[in-house]
Amino acid sequence: MELDQLGEIIRRHGARSREQMQVAERLRELLPDALLASKRALAPEYRGAAAERRALSDQSYLEKIEEFVLLWGEAWEARIQFETHRMLMQAKQSLQAYHRARLQSRS
Repeated sequence: MELDQLGEIIRRHGARSREQMQVAERLRELLPDALLASKRALAPEYRGAAAERRALSDQSYLEKIEEFVLLWGEAWEARIQFETHRMLMQAKQSLQAYHRARLQSRS
């Protein structure tokens, strides 16, 4: 893999990671509102802690949590790919510099 290709992969994974982290963070910020909405929907039937317990297991709330977790996981996967490819690029650059220095010392 050429350094140009590696650079493009690094940029792509870095951008994807940033974008997905931002979306996941926004979803995380909205989770308390979703829980409150679930509690309000259950208010006619349940009160207090019972409403809270039911809201925590409400299907729509669980779907929002699932969406958040999936996005967060994808964001971290992209971040790990970014870091891994960045380290590979640094290793290749270091190896190239080593070979250049070795060739110069032979001259």
